[in-house]
Amino acid sequence: MHEKLRNDIALYRFGLIAEIVTRELPKGEQAKRLRSIAETEHLNPYGEMQKVGTRTLERYLQLYRNGGFEALKPTKRGSYAPRAISNHVLEKAIQLKTERPERSVEQIIRIMELAEIVDKGTISESTLSKQLRKAGITRKKLQQAPKSSQFRRFEFPYRNACWQGDVQHTLYLPDPEDSSKKRVAKLFAFIDDYSRLIVHGQFYFDEKGAQLEDSLFKALLTHGKPEQIYVDNGAIYRAKALETTCAKLGIKLSHSTPRRPQGRGKIERFFQFVDSSFKPEAYDLIESGRIQSIEQLNRYFHIWKESIYHERRHGETKQTPKQRWEECEQPTVSISFSDLKNAFYWEEERKVDKTGCISFQGNKYEVESQLVGQQVTVRFNPNDLEKLEVWLEGKQYEDAIPLILSRPKHDKAASENPSQTGEGTGLNFLDLTAPEHERKQGEKRGTLSYQSLVEEK
Repeated sequence: MHEKLRNDIALYRFGLIAEIVTRELPKGEQAKRLRSIAETEHLNPYGEMQKVGTRTLERYLQLYRNGGFEALKPTKRGSYAPRAISNHVLEKAIQLKTERPERSVEQIIRIMELAEIVDKGTISESTLSKQLRKAGITRKKLQQAPKSSQFRRFEFPYRNACWQGDVQHTLYLPDPEDSSKKRVAKLFAFIDDYSRLIVHGQFYFDEKGAQLEDSLFKALLTHGKPEQIYVDNGAIYRAKALETTCAKLGIKLSHSTPRRPQGRGKIERFFQFVDSSFKPEAYDLIESGRIQSIEQLNRYFHIWKESIYHERRHGETKQTPKQRWEECEQPTVSISFSDLKNAFYWEEERKVDKTGCISFQGNKYEVESQLVGQQVTVRFNPNDLEKLEVWLEGKQYEDAIPLILSRPKHDKAASENPSQTGEGTGLNFLDLTAPEHERKQGEKRGTLSYQSLVEEK
């Protein structure tokens, strides 16, 4: 069985049991939830709706608790026959139909062919139509949207029960490659639902998976593991790499309902406060020349976050985010650096040539001779290609030995913010935190401005 399919099946299985394995449940609650899950239809990796029995769910639970994410991967080849429509293609078709319910199945297939999502003539109208009906995606149902919706205020009961994550296109900085141009700085942030604490926030120029992983890595390293991460349906949040990382760490990954951003209200309100409080001050410093780089911007964002936002009394909780986080009795669950690093490893497949070597990102590596002719999976830290883990059908072999190493980093991850060392990010916590005397002086003046912080230095 292809490794990608094995991984997709494991992600599907983890998704079924995620709400059980990511938290401790009272006695009897697990059986109740298993029955509820078994009564519901789920979209499997082949785009089919199916029910999964309680005994099967119990088996998945035992596999995960004994062996983690890898244990959820099927071990026997040929256990699953290929289907006409993959889960990825069906998701694209559902997206196209949801955007415009009046689109016919023929139009959807034509759009996907033109976009090179599928090869021409590989999907029949009858097959896609059947899969869309199974998923409940019909014109009639899509056009029966309620005229008004009621949203109740909800809050998780303790810290690290849920983090909300999102990205904001905040402001413009001089382009580091051409100072005569401007480039938008994007703020990646994760907020703890219970305390409203920003477990990590950082500006980047790019909005890709590498930046998301960098931000999440730092949040997990400094604040422990959440039970759930709640994000929108953007492409970077739907990436298999993020799904796999969360599954390996035992974190439930949830996505908001399309066109219903109210479910992410806490992170949205934080961004509104960024616009009203941080952004004007930051632009003052940009215009005066005191902020000219992404590193400097992150420095002052950290000062603002720790000295203003985390010390500001919240209107609903009646506490500051820092106070509410620290006074919560729920223990945090720490993750070792090695486990965290391994969970963020990327995966790609390569075929071993006749000489027992593989080529990867312009580099050449030697692997065990018994793997000649095999399609192996390499797992790697995108910022350090000296070490490649080699896997085949769930079994780990000796690490690949670099013979020619012309590119020490993965091209897609070569950004201004390496995920593990923090070099170039301007986010050294010991260096960035505003000194206490600066905070007190700012409180005496009634406001803590960036201009005053710079001048006092």
